[in-house]
Amino acid sequence: MHRIERFRAMLRGHPVDHAPAGFWFHFEPAYHGGAAMAERHIAFFRETGLDLLKVMNDSGYGPVGTFRVHKAADWATLEPTPLSEAHFQSHLEGLQGIVAALGDEVPIITTAFNPFREAVVILRAGDPARYPTEVEARMALLAQLRQEPEPVLQGLQVIADDLARFYRACVAQAGAGGIYFSAKGGERDHMTDEEHAAWVAPYDLHVLRQVGEVAEYIVGHFCGVGLNLERFAGYPVHLANWAYQSDNPSLRQGQAILGGVSILGGLDERGPLVVGPRQALQREIEQALAEMGAQGFMLGAGCTVPGDTPLENLVYARQAIAELTAQ
Repeated sequence: MHRIERFRAMLRGHPVDHAPAGFWFHFEPAYHGGAAMAERHIAFFRETGLDLLKVMNDSGYGPVGTFRVHKAADWATLEPTPLSEAHFQSHLEGLQGIVAALGDEVPIITTAFNPFREAVVILRAGDPARYPTEVEARMALLAQLRQEPEPVLQGLQVIADDLARFYRACVAQAGAGGIYFSAKGGERDHMTDEEHAAWVAPYDLHVLRQVGEVAEYIVGHFCGVGLNLERFAGYPVHLANWAYQSDNPSLRQGQAILGGVSILGGLDERGPLVVGPRQALQREIEQALAEMGAQGFMLGAGCTVPGDTPLENLVYARQAIAELTAQ
């Protein structure tokens, strides 16, 4: 089967010639946009031969570093970011180059961040001394939402509109097959289910529904430790990914929670895939396969792997799952 044919069959839970595999990591800042971004991703695919190319979205979002929030009311002054903005255009240019070179060879998705995450990044970038970590910025945003929700939600809607417009363009204009939607906000310890339903899910769903009108497929990445996956049960995704090793449900448990959707994952992004040995990596692959079977399953890591991971480890994992599931 061709990679694209295999990926489509896997998404539908149909038989495949072998289970596919996909991994990714962040590239150096020199490759975060434009032609350089395209060249680096193309080289990565040529070197690994993976069954999915997830384009990293490190190009940036205009308000990050330029819009500053000192109090909750400031969110009401956030202006829309046009598609013509430099960060958006840099990513679209790079994505177009990748699609032009590889669009007939491999499924291509671009990374999409949810509005809650981008709001946290905006808050942190505006005052890094006050918020030295992402968690501190996240808790500060939640405090603003609890104290004065209206202006914060107004800002989240602006972000959601910006992201929906941009990710639609990644598909409709640049030619990506879909998006990899990184959904922050699922940790049980950070907010209640009711808070997530009011402050996170509506804006996630706004983006997903808008992009779903033009995308062939959407991968849902549920990021974090100690997740309540039930919060994402209604999200319209075709493939789901999370790190079950991080105090999260197993792959089978999560699949049931998410309504039987196909699953991407199985490997620890800080485990044998990165540090070896090969025997341990082989065992981890076999364990994932024993749990999930070869249909409706794509081998991957629970999250982005470190940038210094040897490429031969990724190739080995791809070859191992193919050999174990060959029809």
